[in-house]
Amino acid sequence: MQHKRIFFVLFVALFVAMLGMGVIAPTMPLYAKTVGATGIGLGLIYSAFSISRMVFMPMAGKLSDRRGRKIFIISGLVIYTLASLGYIWSSSVVQLVWIRLIHGIGSAMIVPIAAAVIGDISPKGEEGSMMGNFNVALFLGFGTGPLLGGFVLDAVGMASVFYLMGGLSFVALLLVIFFLPEKVNNRIQKYPSISPFRTIWQHNIFKGVLIFRFSNAVARGSVTAFLPVFAAKLGISPSKIGFLVSVNILLTAVLQHFFGKLADRVSRSFLVVVGNIVVVVPLLVTPYAKSFSDLLFLGIIMGLGSGLAFPAAAALATEQGRSHGMGNVMGYFNQSMSLGMIVGPIVAGWVMDLLGLSVVFIFGGIVGILGSSFCAYFMIHQSR
Repeated sequence: MQHKRIFFVLFVALFVAMLGMGVIAPTMPLYAKTVGATGIGLGLIYSAFSISRMVFMPMAGKLSDRRGRKIFIISGLVIYTLASLGYIWSSSVVQLVWIRLIHGIGSAMIVPIAAAVIGDISPKGEEGSMMGNFNVALFLGFGTGPLLGGFVLDAVGMASVFYLMGGLSFVALLLVIFFLPEKVNNRIQKYPSISPFRTIWQHNIFKGVLIFRFSNAVARGSVTAFLPVFAAKLGISPSKIGFLVSVNILLTAVLQHFFGKLADRVSRSFLVVVGNIVVVVPLLVTPYAKSFSDLLFLGIIMGLGSGLAFPAAAALATEQGRSHGMGNVMGYFNQSMSLGMIVGPIVAGWVMDLLGLSVVFIFGGIVGILGSSFCAYFMIHQSR
């Protein structure tokens, strides 16, 4: 019964927090333009969030294996709430970069730690279902957010979007404080040794999962940071841009439950590789899109691939977590995504300034295909 309560509270809290974070997705590129951001400046603003996530996630994960999870989740949500005011007060690219760095520290204390809690309470053989159902909250919240943010931006203005993010984050904070049990990890005693990275890296499955997360983040980072700019050049309204950013994420959310169950029945490695290929191929086609309907179709294909790959990858990470520390592994699992979100927008911004906006999506697609190839190699090698 307690496990159901833990899952429900984290599901609702993470949905609300991701909703608050997602509402700024269609606003951020446009807001950055108002303070003079170029392509590389926009890349730095997006990457700053992931830089601090990358640095702090493994640290937070290891500490949560020893000291409990709840305090980290609460601290992260406090930072989320306060960061919304920082966005409103920022008036330059440098200030936005600093706020994104602080916001990223908060994120490092929420998503991987919450995922570690779900990993703690997942029965063996049902990791795919549990992580798939949990990922529904993340993708549904972050996918609904841009849709809501686009409408708020159209109706009220930019500042209101950031106030909305802060209010939603505060609601999530109250949910965790009052309804999440203090002892959310009854398996800490089963992690007497928290393995260093070099030990976990010896497992080829772990290598494959990290490469998947990195390459997928580069591809998705290209969409999140530069699709609004591409769509705006086609004359698409902010509300429709929000819908485009949302559609593949929402579809991913809907499919998590079904593909999570599938990941408990068939090869998880196969699902990860095939899903990642399905995600990146539409990126190569994006420069040829001419209308809202073209971009919508490509977003649907990307959502299908993500829905296929993510619960399987999370289940593989959960298996590793039982041997090497759940928070520890989830920290590295999410750190690889942050590294991709750092490299992707910065390099893509440089590519945009040098070669043009359309080449950004080709860059993301090529990185994703290379990542799928290396991921497949390690997965097959592990099987043999």
